[in-house]
Amino acid sequence: MFSVAVLLLFFTLFGAMILGRKDYGYVWVLLSLVLFPPCIYFTQSPQVSPQQAFIYGFFVLAVFTNRNALMESIFKHPLKIPLFLLFGSLVTTSVLNGEGGKGVYNALRYYTENYAYLFVAFMGGLCYKNIKIEDKWFYPIMALCALGVVEFLLKSNLVFPLICKAFPYYDGYFDLSSAVSASRTYRSRIFVTTTHPTVLGCMMSCALIMFTCCLKKLSWQKNKIVIAWCSLFLLVVLSGSRTAIACSLLGLLLFVFGKVNIRIKFLVVVIMAFAVANYAQRFIDEFSVEGQGSSLSLRQEQLLFSYLQFMKSPIYGNGIRYTSKYVMERDTYNDRVTDSEIGGLESVIFFQLIDYGFIGISSYILLFLFAFYYFFKRRRFEYAQSGLLVTIVFFVFACMSGEIGGNNTFAYMLIGYCMGATRIEEQDEEELENQEESEGNDTKPLNVTKAEKVG
Repeated sequence: MFSVAVLLLFFTLFGAMILGRKDYGYVWVLLSLVLFPPCIYFTQSPQVSPQQAFIYGFFVLAVFTNRNALMESIFKHPLKIPLFLLFGSLVTTSVLNGEGGKGVYNALRYYTENYAYLFVAFMGGLCYKNIKIEDKWFYPIMALCALGVVEFLLKSNLVFPLICKAFPYYDGYFDLSSAVSASRTYRSRIFVTTTHPTVLGCMMSCALIMFTCCLKKLSWQKNKIVIAWCSLFLLVVLSGSRTAIACSLLGLLLFVFGKVNIRIKFLVVVIMAFAVANYAQRFIDEFSVEGQGSSLSLRQEQLLFSYLQFMKSPIYGNGIRYTSKYVMERDTYNDRVTDSEIGGLESVIFFQLIDYGFIGISSYILLFLFAFYYFFKRRRFEYAQSGLLVTIVFFVFACMSGEIGGNNTFAYMLIGYCMGATRIEEQDEEELENQEESEGNDTKPLNVTKAEKVG
């Protein structure tokens, strides 16, 4: 019965994207990332997951019904240069590793299922006045928080196996025939509809930062805003992801830092310096505990392992998903090394170096540098502030814990949306300035005429 409800939900959202308002396509694609984990499929060869159905469906629909907006989002995208370089690096590593036409096909699919979300989000951001996505967050946040609290109390995820069982194929880590839980004796964790607590932590961390930056745009009552904000923060904490908690605090600190005067900024820097001096060793000790998540020694092993793999093909890498095919086994982290001494490549830098080499890692870093520059230059706008902090928070998270279970696509959907909205805010500002200048020019001759009459 629940499987029917899940499939009905999928086809309802998919139908809404096809038959509904064109500018709401962004909303349905974003919801698909939250509701459906990337480990379930309709078909195995080729693999088609609910998330993939939405992203490909969006582009097919845009080609036939909204082609001009699609072309604008591609050729006028602020990140078009690094996005083009990323596509070129994917094709290059495929061709030079002898994969031929199949490699180009894999490159196109990988690009679409990862970086193309930035185009979808930019299109959505250009329509932000109609979408007003921040006004639609309350009930999804409440639903996720309720499911998260229940999972935390029961130490068992009830909704994840029910969603996965509704689809023909499942390729995940957890055994759906028994109780599904990510909690351990040393740490209780939740992951709700995602594939791992770290994924949930990253997604909610990015959402928390964007929500915080958009508080002034909300038309909600104050108590409703407080409840939603606390629920997002609670989800980050209950995920048990130390990286997500640290990144959330970093984003909130930068947000506050940008709102206060220079004296308070200086005071904050002094307090942070004392805090680092007093708690740095405790932080290092916490991450040095073996067998309780990632440790520093484990990261050192991963770094050495990545360097050896990188040196096999340092310029253009070893090929798309090389780590998945030949080095690692898949699980809830999406890609994990089978060697227990390695544990996993828990940094985006590691697998970028191995799979795509110097060309790939350079293009990837350029993507975030371009995003940072775009938002920083326009930080007078609230959406630019939001996009700037989400970019920083996600990049730090990716470097510390990796791109895991689709957390990157969720972050790209927020970053791209903020870019599109910032573009519109900038255009509105220019139009207002031109209007004021035009009105000033119209009144000037009138004043001269009056003066002449007086003379």
